[in-house]
Amino acid sequence: MRKPNVKLKALSFRQPWAGLVLEGRKTLDLRTWSTHYRGPLAIYASLEVEKEACQAHGVDIAQLTTGALIGIVDLVDVIPLDEAAYNARQAEHLGGRRFRPGLFGWVLTNPRPLDPPQVVKGRLNLFDVDIQTVDDRPQTVVHHPPSMVTSPIVHRPPSMVASSEFELRVLPETGNGYRLEFTQKLAEAVPDQPFLYQQPTIKTRVSVELGGDALRAIADQVIETLRQNGYKPTDLSASRREPFHLDEQTGVRLGLIFLAVKPITKTARIEAISQGVRGMTAEELYYWYSKCSGGPAAERAQKALRILLSSE
Repeated sequence: MRKPNVKLKALSFRQPWAGLVLEGRKTLDLRTWSTHYRGPLAIYASLEVEKEACQAHGVDIAQLTTGALIGIVDLVDVIPLDEAAYNARQAEHLGGRRFRPGLFGWVLTNPRPLDPPQVVKGRLNLFDVDIQTVDDRPQTVVHHPPSMVTSPIVHRPPSMVASSEFELRVLPETGNGYRLEFTQKLAEAVPDQPFLYQQPTIKTRVSVELGGDALRAIADQVIETLRQNGYKPTDLSASRREPFHLDEQTGVRLGLIFLAVKPITKTARIEAISQGVRGMTAEELYYWYSKCSGGPAAERAQKALRILLSSE
């Protein structure tokens, strides 16, 4: 039984970049223009193939699909890039050319390949496509050509390849006081279910509360994080009930600070750790968050980070 097609925005990529996006190896796409669109994005593999890039990334040209929609990702953010950010995030965008001004990084997560690929005509910029559905769902596959299977380069927690939601909640206390709770909620796919129609399983991967002197010591970082996510400082009050939603990188940075300073009482040490985390590159940030936020060695990693950043 054929169901109505699903309408999505699509974006063209040359190969091997389209395949690298769907492998999770390329998570930041470089464009000379921005967009306000956020959400599911169909990946169109254009007819053009960059042979040198295939050689550089170990991709077999004979295994590539071109001229078709080959998968879907989530576009979660678009950020302007200066030369420092371009160089720091090279492992995410895989760009081999020298920096040029005017670049934007499109942050892509949660890749889901299509099987079979759907042949359409590609276009410039964002364009609309219909994803074909059969028996209540689009056809999907989790198998990849052997030549395309490789481990991600960036030190990013494996669970963050899936859809994560970072939140900051106000927990009121007696009087006008409050604590803040940072959480990372992970949406995991339900096994053997279609990726557009499934109801994901929501799990809380990280949850940590902070209040009192420790929270006051990092108040400037909390305010800056809220500003970076479009909130005003006045939005933070004991009466607030709605959570603050944070993008991935600002959420990871604030979450790492919460994890690192929670057991500490000395204000000077808390401030030193907060400043150290704020000065981390993206790669350092994701590496330490992955170490400190999960697994049996998380507490040891948190202790090591405190020693590293506060010299105590």
